[in-house]
Amino acid sequence: MTKKQEQLSSLLLSNYEIHYIFADACGNKFLVFDCLSHSFDLEEWKAIRQAIWEFLPTIDVDDALVLRKIEEDDQSIKIKMHVLEPDGTEADFCGNGARAAGVFLYENYATEKNFFLVSRQGNHGFIYQQDECFFEMGKPILHAEDFIFHFQNESYNLKFVDCIEPHLVTTDFFDADLLTALGHEINRRWKRKFPKGVNVNCLQHVNAETLKVLTFERGVYKVTGSCGTGSLSCTTVAIAKEYVSSESKITIRVLGGELKIFRLNHTFWLGGPVEFSQKELS
Repeated sequence: MTKKQEQLSSLLLSNYEIHYIFADACGNKFLVFDCLSHSFDLEEWKAIRQAIWEFLPTIDVDDALVLRKIEEDDQSIKIKMHVLEPDGTEADFCGNGARAAGVFLYENYATEKNFFLVSRQGNHGFIYQQDECFFEMGKPILHAEDFIFHFQNESYNLKFVDCIEPHLVTTDFFDADLLTALGHEINRRWKRKFPKGVNVNCLQHVNAETLKVLTFERGVYKVTGSCGTGSLSCTTVAIAKEYVSSESKITIRVLGGELKIFRLNHTFWLGGPVEFSQKELS
C-alpha cells in the first residue's frame, strides 16, 4: 500500500468509519464507498472527495462510487451515487456503477423498502429477480442532428445521445485503437462544445437481438471494459436505424462480457454481471 493509499484509509476508516469494496460490473471497475449511515458537513465532504480523487489514479479502477442516503420514508430509501473520476471530475451518472450499487445495497441492506438512485432525471429503481439486478436507466434522448468530425483524412458521422451522461455514437468503424485516438481528439478539439468532456462509442449490428459496443469514457479517457450508459446510447441509435426492436431484449457484447437491455413501462432497464472483492489496495 502506498503512502497516499495509507492516508486515504486513515482518513476514511479512522475518522469516519467509511468502508469500501471493489466491484467489477462486466469489465467496468469501481471502488464503492458506503456512506449510507453517515452525514457530513460541507467541509468534511470536500475533504473526503478530494482524498478519493487524489487516490484514484494510483489504482486500477475506472471510477469511485460514493453512496450517500438523502431521504428515507416507510416505503423507500433514496440514495445519491457520486461518480468520482480519476481526472478529478464528478460524472453525471454511470449505468454499470448503478447496477453495482444495486447489488451492493441488496446484499448488504436487506430490507422490505425499495431502493432508488436519484439523478437529474428523477428516481431510478431496481428489479431483483433470479439472482440478477436490473437498473432503471430512464429515457435516453437521441438528437436528430448528426455531428461530423474530421480526423486523419476521414470524416466520421456521430449521433448525440443524452443518456444522463453525454454520448456520441458512430457506426462508421469498430476498432478500439481508432476509437481511443478519436476519443482523445474529440475531447481536445470540441472542448467548447463539451466542456466537461464527452463519451464516444462504436456500434456494430450483429443480429436482430444483438449489438457490439466499444466505449471511450470521459473522465478515465480510455476504452473501458463496458459502459452502461454507452450501451444504452448505442441501443437507442440501433433502434432508430431499425437494427433492433425496442420490444426485444437486447444483448450487448462488450469487452468485459455481455449486458442486457430491455424496455418496460416506457423506460429502459440494464442488467449484467457484478462481482465484488475485498482485495488489498496496490
